[in-house]
Parts: sequence; C-alpha cells; structure tokens
Amino acid sequence: MNPFSYGTVVKEPYFFNRRDELKRIVDTVKGGNNLVLYAPRRFGKTSLVIKAMQEMENAGYHCIYFDFMTVYSRESFIESFSKAILSKQNNWKKALQAFSTFVKGIKPSLTLDENGNPEFSIEFTESKVSDMTLDTVIDLPEKMADSQQPTIIVMDEFQDIQKLNGENFENLLRSKIQHHEHVNYLFLGSRTHLLNDMFTNKKRPFYNSASIMSIGALPNNETVDFLIERFSQSDITLDKTTAAQLIEKAGNIP
Repeated sequence: MNPFSYGTVVKEPYFFNRRDELKRIVDTVKGGNNLVLYAPRRFGKTSLVIKAMQEMENAGYHCIYFDFMTVYSRESFIESFSKAILSKQNNWKKALQAFSTFVKGIKPSLTLDENGNPEFSIEFTESKVSDMTLDTVIDLPEKMADSQQPTIIVMDEFQDIQKLNGENFENLLRSKIQHHEHVNYLFLGSRTHLLNDMFTNKKRPFYNSASIMSIGALPNNETVDFLIERFSQSDITLDKTTAAQLIEKAGNIP
C-alpha cells in the first residue's frame, strides 16, 4: 500500500503539519478579511485551503471553491462560477429560483446523476453575453448569501484572471466584490510574481485589498518523523538518516 497521497488534493491521514498556516488562514477569513495565499506549485496550498474550508464549514460558514484554471473567456467564467455557486446550495429548487430572479440572460437547469447528486448546467439566452449578465453573476454570492451564515469564496490560480481581458476584468471584479458585505474572498496562486504584483502594485485594481501570505518548506525534524510514521503503515522501516536524505533529495517540497 502506498503510504502517501499525491497528485490530488491531500486529506487526512496524509495531510501533514501546516498548523500555523492553517490557523492564520482560518482566523483571517473568519475575522472578515480577504486573504491572498501564494506558493510555487506542489507546495500543497490547495490541500491546505481545502482543509481550512472544512474547518470553516464546521464552524457554520458557507464555503465555495472556484478554480480560475478552467476559465478562458467571459462565458466560461460565467458558466464555471455559476455552477460552483449553485452546486454548494442546500435547497436546489430555491437556489434555481433565486438564480433566475437575480441573473438575466442565463437559463439554469438541474439534473441528478445516478447517485442522486445534482448536476447543474446553464444555457445562454443572449447572442452575446452582456455586461449586466456578467455583473449580476459576480454579485450572485452576495445576493444569495445568508446573513446568518457568512460566505467564503476561494478563487484558486487567481492570476489566471489575466487570460480574460487583462486589467479590465480585474477592475470589474474588484469594483463589485469590494461592496460585498456577507462574502469574504481567499485568493490562491502558484505564479508568485504575478500574484504578488496584483496585490502590491499601486497601479493594479486589487492593490492592498487583501492580507498577503505565503507558504514555504515543511519543518525538517517533524517531516522526518512523519515520513517514518507513514512508511511504517506499509511495514517499511525507515531510519532518520534515510528520511532526512529523502527530504533533501526532494528539495523539501511536499
């Protein structure tokens, strides 16, 4: 049995450490602030944020995950973002009614898969997506938010927003979400220089709009102990010297 999980979102018992980072994420967002988190690929930031989402959901927050990597146009943003929001609603019928009330130019529909899970789809009723449709979709989390259950939107690979129409889309998104009172945002990215510029450059729309956080390598001594323990789950005995060599060989990249 492989004692490790990789190539996908890592959950317990494979998820390791990041206690301080996890606490900072949860405390910052629960405190009503936006947060940007960046780190190179394979450092486990998505797994870390998914774990943070689980903690916040257990505390009564409504968390929605959205990946900008799937976006290549305004239409694909609207479709992917709408599905992400709808799929996290508890009352499907009520969610569809609310969506139809708030958003014009789109017809949502719902089917159930063989396991009874909802599958949402949308149909554009406009020949060209209007600015109003885009505006209302961006505002949808705020419109559908429950004042008793704050909403957290996680936007992964956020620097890919530049695949749309550059800073014009950034301007639009920033101008809308700055007025959201019941929604907080957690922005993730792996292209650190791009993401850092988006939030620290005074000329960019998202300048100074979120706390900035990065994650680095794992603590060496604790990682040695974790490797020894995980290998033992597969009846493999690993000494500390070999574990340290493995960590060094991997560049201490999770």
